[in-house]
Amino acid sequence: MPQRLIVMRVAYDSEARVWWRESTDLEGLNAWAPSLEEFRDVLPPMVADLIEIKEPSWKGVDIAIEIIAVGRERINIRAAA
Repeated sequence: MPQRLIVMRVAYDSEARVWWRESTDLEGLNAWAPSLEEFRDVLPPMVADLIEIKEPSWKGVDIAIEIIAVGRERINIRAAA
């Protein structure tokens, strides 16, 4: 069982076509990527770097990253004439 949990909420920007960090428990963690899979790939080294700087007491601790992804699509249905 992890000893620390970082919760990250990510959202999709349809104009930029990227998933981006909307909020997180780890201050300074800013990330974006074109897909959720790529987003997951960039997180571990970024989290490791930030922990080294901001949370050195977490070194050697099992850390879990929980990603909550929110995607929204808009559609326009024409009214009947």
